[in-house]
Amino acid sequence: MVPEIQDQHNSALPYPVEETDYQDHHAVLSSRAPSQTGSKPSSFYSFVSTSSSTRTSPSIRSKKSSQSRGGTKEKIYTSTPHSLNCGKQHTVLQNYSGNNDDDGGMKSFVEYENEASIKPYQKPFYRRRRFWWTCTISTALFLVIILPLFLIVILPKIAQAMINTSTMKISQMNMTDPQERSVQVSVEAAILGIPSMFAAKVEFQTPVQVYWVREQGDQTKVGQMNLDTIEKRAFSKAQFTQATVFEIVDSHLFGEFAKVMMASDTFLWRITAQIDVSVIGRTIKNLRLNSPLISLILSFDIPSDAPNGAGALVSIKVSIPNPSPIGMSLGTLVIDMSLKSTYLGRITARNVTLIGNQPATLQLDGMINKQTDPLALQELSSMISNYLANTPTTAYGQGVSVLPDGVHNISWITAAIVATRMAIPLLAPTPMNMIKEVNIKDLNLIMSAQQPWAPTAASTGIAAMFQLPFNLSLNITDIWDPKLTLGYQSVSIADITTAVWNRNNSDMIHNNISFTLPPSQMPIRPDAHDQFGKFLIAVTNQDTALFDILGSAQSVASTSLGQVNITVPFNTSLTLKGVNFGEMTPQLNGIAVASATVDYVVLNATVVIDNPSIFTVEAGPVTLQINATVHGMTDYVGEVMITNLKLSPGPNPLQAFVHFQPTNTTFRNAFFTEYIVGTNFEASIYGNTKSSPIVSLAPIMESLKMSTTVPGMNPAPKLIVGGNGNTTVGQFLNNHKVMLQVQILNPLATTLWIHNLTADVSWKGFPFGAIQIAQSFSIKPSGVDTSPLFGIQIPSSYNFWVFMVTTFLPQNIGILTGATVVVDLTADIMATVDGTKGVGYEAEIRYSQDQVGVFLKIEFSLAGIGIGRRRKKRGVMEELDGDGDFEERYGITDELGPEPDKQNTDAYLAWLKRAVQLSFPEEAAADGWM
Repeated sequence: MVPEIQDQHNSALPYPVEETDYQDHHAVLSSRAPSQTGSKPSSFYSFVSTSSSTRTSPSIRSKKSSQSRGGTKEKIYTSTPHSLNCGKQHTVLQNYSGNNDDDGGMKSFVEYENEASIKPYQKPFYRRRRFWWTCTISTALFLVIILPLFLIVILPKIAQAMINTSTMKISQMNMTDPQERSVQVSVEAAILGIPSMFAAKVEFQTPVQVYWVREQGDQTKVGQMNLDTIEKRAFSKAQFTQATVFEIVDSHLFGEFAKVMMASDTFLWRITAQIDVSVIGRTIKNLRLNSPLISLILSFDIPSDAPNGAGALVSIKVSIPNPSPIGMSLGTLVIDMSLKSTYLGRITARNVTLIGNQPATLQLDGMINKQTDPLALQELSSMISNYLANTPTTAYGQGVSVLPDGVHNISWITAAIVATRMAIPLLAPTPMNMIKEVNIKDLNLIMSAQQPWAPTAASTGIAAMFQLPFNLSLNITDIWDPKLTLGYQSVSIADITTAVWNRNNSDMIHNNISFTLPPSQMPIRPDAHDQFGKFLIAVTNQDTALFDILGSAQSVASTSLGQVNITVPFNTSLTLKGVNFGEMTPQLNGIAVASATVDYVVLNATVVIDNPSIFTVEAGPVTLQINATVHGMTDYVGEVMITNLKLSPGPNPLQAFVHFQPTNTTFRNAFFTEYIVGTNFEASIYGNTKSSPIVSLAPIMESLKMSTTVPGMNPAPKLIVGGNGNTTVGQFLNNHKVMLQVQILNPLATTLWIHNLTADVSWKGFPFGAIQIAQSFSIKPSGVDTSPLFGIQIPSSYNFWVFMVTTFLPQNIGILTGATVVVDLTADIMATVDGTKGVGYEAEIRYSQDQVGVFLKIEFSLAGIGIGRRRKKRGVMEELDGDGDFEERYGITDELGPEPDKQNTDAYLAWLKRAVQLSFPEEAAADGWM
């Protein structure tokens, strides 16, 4: 609340009160902010009042003064009377931080009053009476003189300038009910150029004149139309929609104008009118509207053709985009169609209405005539072939007549249509594919190292099902020059150009054409080598392979339009069964050793690969690698060499050579041993980039991997065929040996050399003896040979002889006169294949064989008997242990007695038992066997 101030005269003031303001220094000091002065803010203000003896309670107006020091301002408002203000005099003080003197201290009111150097404060000009009297008089003069001048003289000029720079944009103008001298129009437009902030009203004082601006720049009036008043609100557009009559000045001239509208890409017209514009409360008369308009003309497209029979009935649905604002009601439209020089026929559209800025759909029906002229048939053939290949062909439409009501002709519209030749591109709306299905009976690819990128392709049957996109009677009488392109993943790989139409296998009634492909080169495109490799990998390593067949074939067809030459396009994808080596389990059969070197054994084998696909691939010589697993060890076995890799559909027995050359000795011996005894091995066959000399096959070879089983010898051979041994009872009991020869089988087709043979012999699980042959001998290929004579070292222990007398001989008593004994043996055989040491391939075989029949005969002879612990015999001195020490020994023959009859088995076994007791008296006594 600002307090009221009473006037008081102060004679101490050196200048008139009304021209000076004072500042209360104490009020300023007390009102300083704490942050500036460090003292608390004052809770009161001190006021200085001014008074006059002639006025009481004058109005007080604030005046601002400022003093600054050190960049800090202190603003103090004081009060002075103002002649224009009413109310009581008052003073308002507003305090700001800062200093009023140069010493940084505050001066009191007395110090200001007594300081002679202080000058009076001067009022700003805008606070003086003289300034405001001047402003008041000037404003009055402007309102009285300048504003009328602006409204009367300047505003019309501005309005005319706006109209001159404005344009009328017609967004849509539709023409209906056309007559010879008039046509109904519906206009949707906007006047552009009037500032949006102003409200305005546009009144057309005269009809709108429409001029056609020709290419030479000449303007010709074609008609006029009346438009109603247009109201525009502030901050909005001057848009309007009106229906009116367009009056045609000259029908012939308007026909030419209509022709340009329908046949040209663009046209220019100019519209003029005398208008009044009301803006800012003022009406400006006699302004001229003179605005250009550019519009796009109609375009026509015929997307499909459906001829059927002799001549062809045609039904065409046309979508006409209309970017122009001009719309027109045409009614019945009659058009003649033609190609370059061939008249095709007449088509008619009914109830045709074109709407500005909107697409229109027309249904055209008519007849395409049968052609007999060679040139006409050639153009017709080109049109059909292009349509099937999704290539546009330009046909031409010539207007014949326009009947707005379906009966009566309007000259200016008909003149425009008749004089207009329209280009009609014949093109399917979406790419066509007339080939519905392709079947390939077989496809043979022959590769060669000499031409790795030009394989030979052949097929006995390629069939294609096709369907024309229209119901045209068709009878293909000949096909030639088929050109096929093989593609993969949308990349063309190679062209095939020598396919031959198979007339006998084609079924034209059911739209089935068939080709044969004699052996023909298929050059791989230089930029498609990598893609060809991917294609081969897909064929060989996948269950299915998807590839593309593109191309065309020339044909002669008899149709209702005449006999035409049609290019039949091929563009389809075909999914075929792949070989899929990864899922294949080839069989290795007929493995036989053919020869050997020091480094490897050559095995003949048959590799059987079942090809489930239609592809036949001839790849020439191929070398693959093989790994196998034996006793938990997986290692390299060797190479598989196929002399001519030819895979046809179905099983393929391929002759191969295997170089058996393991690098691991332990693995080699285990493999050879298991192979001999007929064990089957899990194995994998794989390739690498060097597997084929044909460089184009490197991707296949590198990715090729097959699982298989390597069979052992089947049936497993019995290496020890039999044996023959002769001995005596004395040798049996004395030397503990049985001299023997065995018959050994060589299951290989090459010579087998035995260099060392050790074996353990058992009979029904009881150890019987050990064999040691340490001399080389050969076994003929695929035959049986007898070994040198060698001895089976039998055990010399007391327990063995108890076993012999109590178990073995009772069950094999026939050996006393000669009989076959069936034994088991486990042998280690060091041998070389196809040559002795240093010539053939060396391997060690761990071999076990049960049920080996050995013919054994023990002759009666006690020579040497009693070699055991013999007792002393009077008068007989024998060399003991060859050390020259002689002592008297007693023989056992006197105590043993004569040999009984061998036919008396019990007596003979008792006699042998007595011989053992006499040979081992201490052991027999301890055993209670005496």
